[in-house]
Amino acid sequence: MDSKCALREETAQLVADYLDHCCRPEGSQERPPTSPAAATLRSVARELRRRYQDFFECAQNQLLHQAPEQVLSEVAELMSQGDCNWGRVAVLVVFAGALLEMEQPHKEVGARPLGGEVSRRLSEELCDYLVEKKGAWLQEHGGWTGFHHHFTQKQAPPQSDPSSTLCCIMAAAAGFGLVGLALLLAVR
Repeated sequence: MDSKCALREETAQLVADYLDHCCRPEGSQERPPTSPAAATLRSVARELRRRYQDFFECAQNQLLHQAPEQVLSEVAELMSQGDCNWGRVAVLVVFAGALLEMEQPHKEVGARPLGGEVSRRLSEELCDYLVEKKGAWLQEHGGWTGFHHHFTQKQAPPQSDPSSTLCCIMAAAAGFGLVGLALLLAVR
């Protein structure tokens, strides 16, 4: 298997793990992460979601009528304009999870499986972007093992400023009617 195929497979597994984690019914037992990188992503995501809770809640409320994979594609494209770093990668994956969650507002135990088709489309969009457009950067920085080491060795949130990455997301989201989001974080 060539390195691009291996990266796609590993990326698909990581993204699926995280999106499945995001759409599990409330009260259900959490499945163990599928890899050390998946565990790290969940940890980084918890911190980003906690730290920028207002942003994610506002985004969920404002984007209800947009196709999640289209929003993700636009955000990824805008984020491509700057240098790639692990912080940007993490924020993009976390944003995909937030988009999936907004599609599943009633996460109840015993409810039908959550996220099926939307999760698949978001996963495909995210994998395509990460492997096709950022694959060389990912491989150059150790792949998902590098992601895991970056965050676990630092024992801290991303070294890149997540606020600036979220500003990129807000700028992309503004095209979808989220002009007020810039004010939300500017006030903080």
